[in-house]
Amino acid sequence: MEMSDRDRIFERASEVGRLISQTAEYSYLRSAMRDIDGDEEARTRLDSIRELQEKLIGFLEREEEPPEDLRSELGRLSEEMQTSMRYQSLISAQANFDKLMERVHQSIAEGVKTGEQSRIILPT
Repeated sequence: MEMSDRDRIFERASEVGRLISQTAEYSYLRSAMRDIDGDEEARTRLDSIRELQEKLIGFLEREEEPPEDLRSELGRLSEEMQTSMRYQSLISAQANFDKLMERVHQSIAEGVKTGEQSRIILPT
């Protein structure tokens, strides 16, 4: 049975995903995430930051000025988090992985552009 174009796309996308999972960027990101998950203090601090961010967003959505103590606490926790080596490793690993994914996206976009410009019509 012949595969449809859509099936071939998904098959190749799955292969790209498998290859991405074998890159150093992905490995470093997973390792950094495990390090943060294993650090109770960092996890607690991140949870507090997320909670404060949600509260801040609530104030902004209601077009209200967030209380100074909320903003100060968020700033203090964020500064503490940024001095953590584990957090710095996570940010670095995430940035490198994001760059890889941007390159993948650019390659796909180039392929689409090339396909649009091709005068060859492939049978479906």
